[in-house]
Amino acid sequence: MKSPLKKRVPRELKGEWRKYLVIFLFLTLVIGFISGMYVANKSMMKAADESPEKYNREDGYLQFSDEATDELIAEIEKNDVTIRENYFKLIDEVIEDNDDEIEIRIYKLQEEFNIPCVMKGRLPEKENEIAIDRMHADNQNIKVGDTIKVGGKNFEVTGLVALPNYSTLYKNASDTMFDAITFDVGLVTEEGFDRVDSKLYYRYAWFYQDKPEDDIEEKKIADDLMEKVVTASYMYGDQIEEFVPAYLNQAIIFATTDMGSDLAMGGVILDILVIVLAFIFAITINNTITKEAAVIGTLRASGYTRGELIRHYMTSPVLITFLAAVIGNALGYSLFKEVVVMMYYNSYSLPNYETVWSATAFVNTTVIPLIIMFIINLVVITYKLRLSPLKFIRRDLKKTKRKKAMRLPRWKFLSRFRTRILLQNLPNYFVILLGITFVMIMMSMAVGMPETLDYYQEHVTDMMFAKYQVMLKSDVDVMGNEITTDTEGAEKINMKVLVRYGGKIDEDVTVYGISDDSRYIKINDDFGENEIYVSSAFNGKYKVEKGDTITLDEKYENKSYKFKVIGIYDYDGGIAIFMPNDNYTDVFDIEEGSFNGYISDNKIEDIDENYIIKEITEKDISKMADQLDHSMGDYMTYFQYLCIILSAILIYLLTKIIIEKNENSISMVKILGYNTGEISSLYIMPTTIMVIISEIIAAFVGYFVIVQMWKAIVMKLGGWFEFYTSPAGFAKELIFIFISYIIVMFFDVKRIKKVPMDTALKNVE
Repeated sequence: MKSPLKKRVPRELKGEWRKYLVIFLFLTLVIGFISGMYVANKSMMKAADESPEKYNREDGYLQFSDEATDELIAEIEKNDVTIRENYFKLIDEVIEDNDDEIEIRIYKLQEEFNIPCVMKGRLPEKENEIAIDRMHADNQNIKVGDTIKVGGKNFEVTGLVALPNYSTLYKNASDTMFDAITFDVGLVTEEGFDRVDSKLYYRYAWFYQDKPEDDIEEKKIADDLMEKVVTASYMYGDQIEEFVPAYLNQAIIFATTDMGSDLAMGGVILDILVIVLAFIFAITINNTITKEAAVIGTLRASGYTRGELIRHYMTSPVLITFLAAVIGNALGYSLFKEVVVMMYYNSYSLPNYETVWSATAFVNTTVIPLIIMFIINLVVITYKLRLSPLKFIRRDLKKTKRKKAMRLPRWKFLSRFRTRILLQNLPNYFVILLGITFVMIMMSMAVGMPETLDYYQEHVTDMMFAKYQVMLKSDVDVMGNEITTDTEGAEKINMKVLVRYGGKIDEDVTVYGISDDSRYIKINDDFGENEIYVSSAFNGKYKVEKGDTITLDEKYENKSYKFKVIGIYDYDGGIAIFMPNDNYTDVFDIEEGSFNGYISDNKIEDIDENYIIKEITEKDISKMADQLDHSMGDYMTYFQYLCIILSAILIYLLTKIIIEKNENSISMVKILGYNTGEISSLYIMPTTIMVIISEIIAAFVGYFVIVQMWKAIVMKLGGWFEFYTSPAGFAKELIFIFISYIIVMFFDVKRIKKVPMDTALKNVE
């Protein structure tokens, strides 16, 4: 004879099919998305890891101020590296359709190294053909066959490519963020390269003859090579402008580093959600055991063991989780994988990929959820079934003696009734708090990130001490005459870039030497030797305070500087330090009165670009916010809708449990003559109060958690800006969650209306 317990499982699933269907669908979708994230991530990471060898990616690059002589190249190649010429031209163009100013960097098409992955079309073959980065083309709606202007010349776009040394479009190694909107990389034939009249940049790719075994060895080899290159460049009279090994090149490493951090976040989100759902299952089963106490006592008295009953009540949550994991993983490898891949392609210039099996996806989306669901429900069910069969038959499920109910003040009957309901359902309301907190963390990101980016973009002008900064190679031209400008308000300044080593990244720090009567940077303190102000962005990121000592290093020299912080200057436009120009010339041992740049609120247009190293404008400062907004802005809107649905599901499940637990009381109140509206107010009012309280608590908790997560994200990027949520943003979060509760309230009223009067009479003890 088969155990009758087996027949109860399908009957129970059928009787509560709405609840189980909601949990199943929700868990399936979440597991599917997280599984798709793991699969897409591993597939894309595998393609990225194969890229250096498959496309013969450079191991680093050198850039000189002038063309390197054969003797200089030969001297560098003595260090077991191979040097290859990789010149480029940088051209400013304006797209007529939207007036965007685009900078495009064109390279000669190479056949032996930095081989492009052709995503669409083909590589250029004629002098008027060009292949450009696929991601930039998507952002600017450029397609194969279109014609674009480069240096005033028309070029037909024959292909969209992903370059191994530009998996993210960083224009400069020191940039705080990549820019796939206003920066592009193109490949042309040698004839096409000569066709464009623009400044030539002397860049060389290097390749190790014996590849390093790991990052530690690569760093050691690169450090030794840098010393040899610097020495050789001085020896042969050429100035090195950039030395960037691949492991430090953000254009190469940023995509894989950023994708790696996605998995940890996705795994945590899934685990938290499964814990919340496991508690919902546990509370549901706990209530079921209470309702079926007499049946359980009879079964125990008939010879059924506690283990058999535990296995019976464990079947539903484990079965639902298992089915959700199976179907979710199937969706993860198909539908959701493509969704995540498109998200990655929307942010990074990655090559073609092949889908690979992910054991990590299986463990994190199937094994771990099943273990979490199993353990939580096992503990709760085992604890509930600890009593003797006689106690179950008597429906006496309290281990300790019954205590008198808490005496309430002499309020009106309905007020005391509501208070009693609230006190009796505190465990359920606590789970509501956990669920809303979980949703609010995601809602804080979905609402706060767009607000942060909008705030930064709107206030970028206020964050700058001058709208334009121009860094020069020297203060004199080739004839020895001082480089001057007639731009109104232009002011001489000294600037250089040092490096702060340590932390998540090696941070570039701009050093400013300012004049005593500067109209743009007003610092009136008396400065001692090696005393500085740090920017508010520097202080915000690294928590540098007045009185601290910081160490900064030269990029390409074995030289360090120690500075004492005597103040914080209100400048959020970059990681920077400030000192008087006299101190600057002493610290860096340069001629008194010399300068290497201008700052102005008016655009400086009368200096030959051949003398300019770098120009910093509002667009450069807001680049991080612009790119993040473009890559993630639309997704945040969808994420807000998802959070509303998620909160509605969680609140629906928990309020359903509360109403089911109190069916006897609801039935009894109906017998006493109260109508549906009055009864609904008894149960909905306490729940509404707890939802509002939970929302307020969760809003602060969510904001705190997201601020910490945001700091961790920005610490991996150059530059700094704080996470910002306005009062209107907080109100929006609260309103969104409350809207989901109002939707649930409609179903709760219908559920209360359906409770029959005879329920209380059937269950009279």
